[in-house]
Amino acid sequence: MNIRKAMLLEKAAPMTTKLHIEWFHGSPKKLNTLYSGSTITPILILARAFSHKPGILSIEVNEDEDTETRKFRILHDGIKHGSLYRVIVTDPKADLIQHPDSKGAPGEEMLTTHDLPLEFLEEVPLKEVYEYSEEL
Repeated sequence: MNIRKAMLLEKAAPMTTKLHIEWFHGSPKKLNTLYSGSTITPILILARAFSHKPGILSIEVNEDEDTETRKFRILHDGIKHGSLYRVIVTDPKADLIQHPDSKGAPGEEMLTTHDLPLEFLEEVPLKEVYEYSEEL
């Protein structure tokens, strides 16, 4: 699954400027372990959207210079309720590699290099649109 930002084919600007400390995975499946080659993201709201198993996911970005915020609107075509997990990453350099087909900014869509443990966070009811904002 590749992220499409504003329906552009080139790499997008980062969704967040925060340090990537926590990693998340969304899935419609009940999981205990995340298998090697799975996609993860440090962006919680993006993992929620991915939990619905979309075929298409788009991200609209609007910057408001007056309020110094960027607003994101994530739309997808997923049809399943999902589950949200925290991925237990102990050594990002050994545990993760950049997703080669990602349209997102570097570090926002990564692949696991081996099986990793998960912590269940919450059930994610089906929602077609997610909105998020961050200060510039």
